[in-house]
Amino acid sequence: MSSSELRVLDPAAIQLSRDAFGRLRLEVGYEERYEPVRAVRCLPLTEPDRFISLQDDEGEEIGILEDLGPLSAENRRLLDEELELVYLRADVRGIRKVSPRQGLTCWDLDTSLGPRTIYVKDRSDIRPLGDGQIVLTDVHGAKYHVPPADQLDDRSRGWLEIEV
Repeated sequence: MSSSELRVLDPAAIQLSRDAFGRLRLEVGYEERYEPVRAVRCLPLTEPDRFISLQDDEGEEIGILEDLGPLSAENRRLLDEELELVYLRADVRGIRKVSPRQGLTCWDLDTSLGPRTIYVKDRSDIRPLGDGQIVLTDVHGAKYHVPPADQLDDRSRGWLEIEV
């Protein structure tokens, strides 16, 4: 199969498990084994439970699951856990401080998951949405949802005016 061909995986033909280090492992049929495996949503905002790309350790796509519905309960649980790690999302309730640090921008935040210090690589990881909301993506790929500025305190609005 060439790298330009799309491979759709049959949910009945795959088996997911975890290795000794807790990393996701994939078996396709009886002959193919991959570990570790990453799960990536192709359409994370519009179709979060459809079109999941399973990739090897180097980011090469093994195949796509079109729909998670037909997966066995155990495969679904493992895949949901993996996607939860990859697509961690916290709601920002306040911005305490933003400062440059070693080529990155450090954001000290109050979030729905408690206080967080995150590092953002560059401006492309600060994504304004049309309705005034902002999505910050940290260096690990975790997402932080910032509500419109009028829903934040004065200090937080000040930091947003400087950084966005």
